[in-house]
Amino acid sequence: MGDEEGGPQCKVVYTDVDPEEETNWIKRAGAARVTYVNGDSFVGTFDAEKNKQGSGVYVWVKPGEEEGSFVEKARYEGSWKDNQKHGVGKMTFPNGDTFEGEWFENKIQGEGTYVYKKTDDMYSGSWVDGKKHGKGRYEYAADRSILLGQWEAGQITTGKWELKGAAVYDGEFKLGRPFGPGQFTFESGLTQSGTYTVIKQPGEEEEAPAEGEAPKPPNVTWLGDNIVSFV
Repeated sequence: MGDEEGGPQCKVVYTDVDPEEETNWIKRAGAARVTYVNGDSFVGTFDAEKNKQGSGVYVWVKPGEEEGSFVEKARYEGSWKDNQKHGVGKMTFPNGDTFEGEWFENKIQGEGTYVYKKTDDMYSGSWVDGKKHGKGRYEYAADRSILLGQWEAGQITTGKWELKGAAVYDGEFKLGRPFGPGQFTFESGLTQSGTYTVIKQPGEEEEAPAEGEAPKPPNVTWLGDNIVSFV
């Protein structure tokens, strides 16, 4: 899809000629600065089909405090293909989160780093279809603990949980929590194997999530073996 010709769509300044050429629609291939009627802007290159191609910067805006003014809401700077974010680029989202890495047809896919503005947590690793998938590393800013391992559909499934100054857990995970067999290696050098398991009261049944509700992480208890070995 490209910008249509049915009347003024935007302010376009072609920067690949001297003097620069100004129009009110995307009329040809070339490098241009575009300001859309809603205040959004794009600086980059268009092809003959009026699609964004190659390197470019798109800025989304929202109304400012003064009438007719705008303030930046989000920004993408990077590669485009057929009017979509595709290749390597950096996105700053409306909530302040940032992602820098690979994109495929407008979705995060490949290798990249996501930083969460609210917590300063950071994930670096593989992505598929906009979700953490493959090898990755998640660091919690609050306590500097780290989840390092294999991820599937946004959740870690196996790997290590490094608790700074305390221990390293190596094992399986479910919905972001340790679950199943694993092992702790403590700062002292002691190791302890065991299992994170759900302990239910007699007659208690696991509640299924309501329609449209995400599954809840299991409430688990660590059942550890006797500590008998040193690293």
